Amino acid sequence: MTTPRAFALKDLFKFNHIVLDPLVEVYSLSFFLPKILEYPELVLAIDAPDDRLIGFILGTRIVEAKDNIGDGNNISWNNGHISALAVAQEYRKLGLATRLLTTLRDIMDHKGDWYIDLFVREKNENAIRLYKSLGYVKYRWMPHFYANDHGYDMRLPLNRDVDKKSLDGILVNKLYSFGIMLEHYLLGLF
Repeated sequence: MTTPRAFALKDLFKFNHIVLDPLVEVYSLSFFLPKILEYPELVLAIDAPDDRLIGFILGTRIVEAKDNIGDGNNISWNNGHISALAVAQEYRKLGLATRLLTTLRDIMDHKGDWYIDLFVREKNENAIRLYKSLGYVKYRWMPHFYANDHGYDMRLPLNRDVDKKSLDGILVNKLYSFGIMLEHYLLGLF
């Protein structure tokens, strides 16, 4: 199995064949570059045996975020965010995305982050299944998050979050999401 390596700036010119998939979000260079420069240790790539880029993950961190948790007390924490994950279509179902996700999880765990979150298209059932298999949960539904699709905010509590405080409010989010889904269904917006 291949090992994730640090993403190099020259990789930006090698990943078009990966990101031109309908379920992969395509971002501009102005989106990628600042994230790569700010947290280069959280941007990983995987190469094929012929040195072709076949997958990457773009992780970032939110440092000193403020949030009301559970009992309404403010808590300050750091969390990771996955801005992009993509594997070339011909290399899917080989465990490469799992390898990228678990490597990034271990790095963020080591940094003492509370959780990792990511956004995923509602239609991307394979990705949702993968994330769930790794312990991510649907934290909230996001109507019309994408131009042509709804999305989910999925979270994975890390080792520092022993009491799973990063998932507080999930029941309220699910009830709210259900209400919005019902409204969309009744109004014929689906």
